Amino acid sequence: MSNALSHPMVHAYLASVEAEAAVLSDDRRRDLVADLREHIESVLPQGFDDAEVRETLDRLGSPREIAAAAIAEEPGVQPLRPESGVRTAVTLGMVVLAALFFWGAGVGLVLAVVAAVRIWRSPSWTDRDKRLGIAGAFSPLLVTPAAAALLGSSGRLGAPELLGAFLIGTVFPLVVAVRLGRSAARLRPQAA
Repeated sequence: MSNALSHPMVHAYLASVEAEAAVLSDDRRRDLVADLREHIESVLPQGFDDAEVRETLDRLGSPREIAAAAIAEEPGVQPLRPESGVRTAVTLGMVVLAALFFWGAGVGLVLAVVAAVRIWRSPSWTDRDKRLGIAGAFSPLLVTPAAAALLGSSGRLGAPELLGAFLIGTVFPLVVAVRLGRSAARLRPQAA
């Protein structure tokens, strides 16, 4: 294999560094990964084998160590920290329950507000994930009426159309909860 960057171990390593450095700005993260690419290409000899790739990556350090060093160099940037699985589950459960009960006596709106506050204050997610989570918590406010209007555009807005709109309004919060749950779970082994 002649191109070091096309090697599966290098590709996985760089992807892992990028994921670990998610709290950095896009430009800083791209620069970090570009520097690593350049270094890896310059260090690996022509006709390298898997053992040489592994040795080169080991000398660089783990993706978590590289990301931690880059984060420490950035003023005002805090590394992601895991929170308990129960706290994460409760927060994400509130996002889903808010969608299910959004139109019932204000309960869903209260759950959405509490979930949004918990998401924003959590150290487990990047700002991008936090914005996605908050959008997911409040999405039924826009998605359900829009879906009802679309489903009722034929002139009939009965129970089946309303139920369909309600179900459509719960899909995005559910997808968001799964995504944020995976992001938070990725940090948990770090705590051990």
